[in-house]
Amino acid sequence: CVGIDFTSSNGDPRIPGTQHYSRDGMMNDYEEAIAALGSTIEKYSSSQEYPVWGFGAKYGGTVRHIFQCGGSPTANGTQGVLDAYRTVFETDLIMSGPTVINSVLRQAAARSKKFYNAPLSKTNMGYCVLLVLTDGIVNDLQSTQELVRSYRELQIPLSVIVVGIGRADFTEFHKWNHAPLDIRGRFQFVEFREHQFDPDTLARKALLNIPHEIVDYFLSRNILPH
Repeated sequence: CVGIDFTSSNGDPRIPGTQHYSRDGMMNDYEEAIAALGSTIEKYSSSQEYPVWGFGAKYGGTVRHIFQCGGSPTANGTQGVLDAYRTVFETDLIMSGPTVINSVLRQAAARSKKFYNAPLSKTNMGYCVLLVLTDGIVNDLQSTQELVRSYRELQIPLSVIVVGIGRADFTEFHKWNHAPLDIRGRFQFVEFREHQFDPDTLARKALLNIPHEIVDYFLSRNILPH
């Protein structure tokens, strides 16, 4: 699953230098992050189908904390995710705010519960990774942290990766990132600009904890690694 920040702090996407600005086939930072992580994650996805959600935009005068990107509920492969992202700028959205990702988290968790409820065996083991791209700290950080932590406590097969885009102060995400597992939950944060010229390092850093979190989940379901 992918969640993308369309709040107004990203700037007008028509103006060069803003976070969503892109032209002449050159990728912006959101696109580069999607491409770097997507090309790695899709190697481990059997379906290659990913829901793509936006948050923080206003449609019809109402701020939407989650909305579908693209014409289909899921996008096919990394290129499909990029295409779904780009179609948003063909709609009548107004970039707004605040930055709230709890609706995106709940939707990803609902999708993950389908894996949890499916018959579990060594040949049928589903797990979900949510990639959130945002240009700033979420508004209600405490409730977001509690939500992520609860998914581990409830044995929901979900890991959350947040990629910070731009030059905002991401101190609170870094603090969350370095908390003990019981407090952090299955969460990882990485700043895009620290690795923007090395997509392999970006992917490696962002996905660092995923193998351990997957093992942690399946051990909680009494499935041993093999």
